[in-house]
Amino acid sequence: MQVERCSGTIISIPFDNHKIDALLYGITTKNKHIEERPVILRLHGTLGNLLDETEHELPSVLAAHGFSSLTMNTLLANLGLFFGFGIFDDTMPQIDKACEFLRKAGFKKIVIAGHGLGGCMAIRYAALSHDFLELPAVKGVIAIATPYSMPDTIRRRWRRFNSEPTYKEIYTRAKPISKPSAGEEPARDEPFVVKRAHGDTYLPEHSEVYTLKTWWSLAGPEAEGTKVYKHIGRVEVPILLVHALHDDIVERSEFEDLGKVAMDAGNSDVTQFFLETGHTFEGRHDELGQITIRWLNDRFS
Repeated sequence: MQVERCSGTIISIPFDNHKIDALLYGITTKNKHIEERPVILRLHGTLGNLLDETEHELPSVLAAHGFSSLTMNTLLANLGLFFGFGIFDDTMPQIDKACEFLRKAGFKKIVIAGHGLGGCMAIRYAALSHDFLELPAVKGVIAIATPYSMPDTIRRRWRRFNSEPTYKEIYTRAKPISKPSAGEEPARDEPFVVKRAHGDTYLPEHSEVYTLKTWWSLAGPEAEGTKVYKHIGRVEVPILLVHALHDDIVERSEFEDLGKVAMDAGNSDVTQFFLETGHTFEGRHDELGQITIRWLNDRFS
């Protein structure tokens, strides 16, 4: 694999018969830099690197303080949830491929960072220490606005806004596809729209789109991969958790409980921060960046 070192470069990493799109930011030609300082592998939230301002602000903050980053898309990004191929567990080999790319670029240390859904992926990947042979290169995890359990968070939010259809109705429709009864063939996957999923109106911004199969793997009650509390206790590297006090998606108790699970499991380096802002951290990106930089410098300066 040929690796080009430069700043702000859009790259494509071959993966099976497809490719992984990513933005390589702040790569330097100094070998000492890439061997001693970690690179930040940044994972997207829902719908990929489109809607979240954090995805656009943080790379420049990291680069200004001497940290390179790779912002990648996965199968869950953009149209993955809409067309049936965005299966949560299938993103793990993709993240591993991105880590392989960074190792071949010369980096010896990788910190996995994610916002919301990206935090779920980051923690799940870091917990898979026995499945990916090269994982020792991962030296830290940064999880921002990450739910305790994605299925529980979505179910609670849908109930609060009286979603149409309800969580239970979607479960009934999705089960024959992902978990058919004995002797039955799996039903055919199909897309659907959930109205009043993010708010109490029928406006498009308050709606969500999935297929039954992608919903099952991400938000269904048996979606083990996104039950973050089941995985964070297996993460042995330093963890930074940042929560927005006015988050209308992830509750404060979820954030506090996640940190407790990690510490109770024996991780002696779990750091938690609160910020007076909402889920997207609008208006507080600089402060979020400074928290991240201080945490990185304390461990990797």
